[in-house]
Amino acid sequence: MNLNKKEIEIIKLLISSSNYISSYDIATATGINRRLVRDEMTNIKTILKTLGYELISKTSKGYIIEGKSSHSLQALADIIEDAERQRESVFPTLPWERRNYIQKRLIEADGYVKIDDLADELLISRSTISSDLKKARHDIKKYGLTMKQKPNYGICIVGDEANKRKPICDYQFTNLRQSEMFYDYLNSFIASVDSLEYGILEIIKKHQVEMSDIALCDFLLSLSISIMRILAGHTITHPQDLTLIERRSEFACARDIAHFIEEKNQCEINEYEINQIAIELICKRSSKGTTPKNVPEVAHLVNEILAEIYQQTLLTFTDEKFHTVFTLYIEAALIRLTYHEKIRNPLYDELKTTYPLAYELAQITSSVIEKHLHQSLSMSELAFFAIIFNTAINRKTTNKKKVLLLCGLGGGAEDLTSYQILDRFESQIDIVKTSQYYKLPDEDLSQYDFIISTVPIHKKLAIPYINISQIISQEDLDKIDNYLSYLFNKNRMETLFHPQLYKTNVKVRHKSDIVNEFYKMLKTQYPTIKESFKNNLIIKDQSTMIHYRHKIGLLKLNKPLNNNNILAVLLLNKPILWDKKELQMIILFSCSDNNNYIYNTISNTLMNLSLKEKDIQNLFEDSSYPLFLKTMIQNQS
Repeated sequence: MNLNKKEIEIIKLLISSSNYISSYDIATATGINRRLVRDEMTNIKTILKTLGYELISKTSKGYIIEGKSSHSLQALADIIEDAERQRESVFPTLPWERRNYIQKRLIEADGYVKIDDLADELLISRSTISSDLKKARHDIKKYGLTMKQKPNYGICIVGDEANKRKPICDYQFTNLRQSEMFYDYLNSFIASVDSLEYGILEIIKKHQVEMSDIALCDFLLSLSISIMRILAGHTITHPQDLTLIERRSEFACARDIAHFIEEKNQCEINEYEINQIAIELICKRSSKGTTPKNVPEVAHLVNEILAEIYQQTLLTFTDEKFHTVFTLYIEAALIRLTYHEKIRNPLYDELKTTYPLAYELAQITSSVIEKHLHQSLSMSELAFFAIIFNTAINRKTTNKKKVLLLCGLGGGAEDLTSYQILDRFESQIDIVKTSQYYKLPDEDLSQYDFIISTVPIHKKLAIPYINISQIISQEDLDKIDNYLSYLFNKNRMETLFHPQLYKTNVKVRHKSDIVNEFYKMLKTQYPTIKESFKNNLIIKDQSTMIHYRHKIGLLKLNKPLNNNNILAVLLLNKPILWDKKELQMIILFSCSDNNNYIYNTISNTLMNLSLKEKDIQNLFEDSSYPLFLKTMIQNQS
């Protein structure tokens, strides 16, 4: 029988379940978009009918094979197994896909699985399966699991049941992530008041356990896998150490959820399973509305992390709101590390390139935590910390900027323009006064930070100004936003550079060597960068080299590499010739900087630095990243 991968997976689910399976469980287990489950089940019904089986569906319960017995199901299982073996397309082909398959296959097996059988299932050689098993054996260690091999029997995965569920969750989470169905089922089960998920959500809301949408998805995913494992006879049989979380309110919520599941699925959930539900509720709940517990060890760890960040990057975080949020996240992360839990983040592999500096700070955070707990943060945890740091880096903490608004139309137009500007920037600017252009000579400009004018200004003034249209547009608002970003961050040179894009004592002989060094450096941060990028650094209409005194050069890309502001630095051990001029310090500049605010900041700083030979000499003698930043900050205009 010619069945596709999804059809085989769904029928196997129906065979293994003794109760109805909901659309959500089918979608979660197979990675099918939930909106497509109904269509898929229509096909399954037809397939089963041709095999002599009837598929029953009930709106409030899901799907089940009618009148199935162990004998009839075994016959169906044999048919499906034959179909599965005949179809190469059901097998994973990439190494990481095979490793995930092997982990899931061994965990779901009741006993040993022979290596040759695994190789046959995956249609690979004995040497390939041996290589995959070696890596899979290493992968499962992070879950607290081990792979056991016994002559003439095969291999199996050994470990606590709670830990066995984690790689299955990761596997299914990847399916959810790839099919982009995180929010599909949220809408569907909210509308279906008889669904298991709806009832669980009502219990969570009743106990006031706050969760983000992603955390809720993760919790329900974990819970559905726990239910499937329990129904298959695999329960948690060992007590957990609850010292860190005992007497927390989530235990009452977990008990209510367990009783609800028991009623819905006609199964028994033991005390250890209830504790596991409570652990997951605690680990996945939001810190919204809570305050730090003021534990001395946590406070010390927070201070140590922030001190290490400053030592490596010169970045400081003194904002009280950030300190509170960061402390809460550290507290939550420590609990998750203790119980080997996490909130799976679908953006974990995107934030490294989207927020590179913030991600670097998250990695520093992880390194300090690992020093104390001998555990590093997961990629999902790193992603959440990167978001926190990026928010703090970009938060406008400076006092509002005082603005003089010049409006050529006067009258009601002044009020409209003022309203449109403040509607977007009220937290950042204060329009102190509205006036006309002809009155500008009479104004004391020292009381303002800058001017916004609907009348073109073509002369030099004592303070900066922004020209906008008479009828304000989105482009005008973006222009103001860009300038405010520059104003609020102009004294934070440390936010423009990245420690991983800074390299010293570089040995090169030719211009092409410089290009290769920049390419290798950027490739580590932006893996998708193409080798053709090298040409952009050499071709004159693609880039421009600006020379400064004392062998300093700024290599400016005419078209940015991506949407990030990228500044990469090379300090050479010896000068080289570039356009017949010697260079020893080269900064690659790739910024989406339409108004040249960042470029002007860097260019003016390098201009000032080029006049201070002693600063340059000190930099080459001690070329550490913090000293480089200090030198740039000291020479910033």
